Amino acid sequence: MQTVAVAGASLSTLSLGEGPAVVLLHGLALGNMASWYSRFALPLARHRQVLLYDQRGHGESSCSRDGYDLATQVDDLEHVLAHYGIARVALAGHSMGALIALAFACRHPERVERLCLLDAPWPAARWIAPSLCREVTPQALTQVLAAGLDLPPGRRRERLRARLQALLQETSLVAAVQAMHGDEMLGFARLHMPLRLLYGRHSPCRAAADSLLTQLPAAQLFEIEAGHYLLEEAPAQVAVQLQDFFAPDALEMHDGS
Repeated sequence: MQTVAVAGASLSTLSLGEGPAVVLLHGLALGNMASWYSRFALPLARHRQVLLYDQRGHGESSCSRDGYDLATQVDDLEHVLAHYGIARVALAGHSMGALIALAFACRHPERVERLCLLDAPWPAARWIAPSLCREVTPQALTQVLAAGLDLPPGRRRERLRARLQALLQETSLVAAVQAMHGDEMLGFARLHMPLRLLYGRHSPCRAAADSLLTQLPAAQLFEIEAGHYLLEEAPAQVAVQLQDFFAPDALEMHDGS
């Protein structure tokens, strides 16, 4: 585990394995690097260098007041890559992590080997912001935790509830998400890398996939029998998709085509 300094915060990071690099980016509020670790990162680390990190305000990273806009979070990802000396990378992200991955690819298409977006809520102002405005009472947050995580009542759930409440009430995160209308995603036409969309068939964000396909016609869409929380609801199906998309010969096939 290593700490990477970014603007106004410090990020907890972890590197596993060796080979072509892939970064796995977790989702908003309930996610952290542990969301990916055992079921997805460890298998991928058999043939790739896998980077995980807790985004600002999540997990073991510091909870900054600001910096939750996509531009700053892409800067954070750049700092993590620079810390580990990585120039070219594959990216997979769930929910807000998918939007960070997509925004990074738009900024640096030449640096992205391949891109996998899991239930990307694009644009976030439409798919995420309305729920964030409601879910700030202790009772509502408890319901969110029950729906999104399989955690029994106890200290761990209470710590996560308190952190989630601080993140939503004491930082600029809600305002940042409300401002994500999709126009910050410039450069879709430059995304020529292999691109896979994974969406839960029953996810409230499922229609976002259709919107993205109109902007990214070369993307491949795969539906999974799940809702929004793919990593928790259908881990076996997600693992198969990731192993296929990030297989050892994937980079060779793309470079040789």
